[in-house]
Amino acid sequence: MRGMGRIFKRGSAWWIAYSHRGKEYRESSDSEIETQARRLLKKRLGEIGRGKLIGPVEEKVTFEELAEGLVNDYRVNGRKALSAIQFPIRHLKESFAMDKALDITTDRINTHIARRQTEGASNATINRELAALKRMFTLTIRAGKLTSRPYIASLEENNARQGFLDHG
Repeated sequence: MRGMGRIFKRGSAWWIAYSHRGKEYRESSDSEIETQARRLLKKRLGEIGRGKLIGPVEEKVTFEELAEGLVNDYRVNGRKALSAIQFPIRHLKESFAMDKALDITTDRINTHIARRQTEGASNATINRELAALKRMFTLTIRAGKLTSRPYIASLEENNARQGFLDHG
């Protein structure tokens, strides 16, 4: 691994340093064991080799930060539906609270959809929740905290009108 990165001790913890696109990254291995630092360095170098570096910033982003970003976006843009966005966030929290953003995968989203359907929520309601989740990820990617988001499919809605009412 010579020339690709390094490990060093800082205090009692081992740290790693590596370069990606001309920028040096340093992060703590949060361990006093040198082999764990080597393992983390190998992991980061493998991610760089695949072109999918998941750095220390991405690993720390939580669902709560995603939701906070969405609420802040509504406030900054002066949207009147600020109180209405709390409803989808509340249902998303039931499935994803205290999770890291990287742990919110397509499989977990499908599990959320199935749970909401068993609770009796309509496809349109679930789609509003999924749209809020998509927007959360988009805002976080724009902020530079994430590089990608999971695939989030929308459900088919059957909300066509059944008839017309004529004034007599």
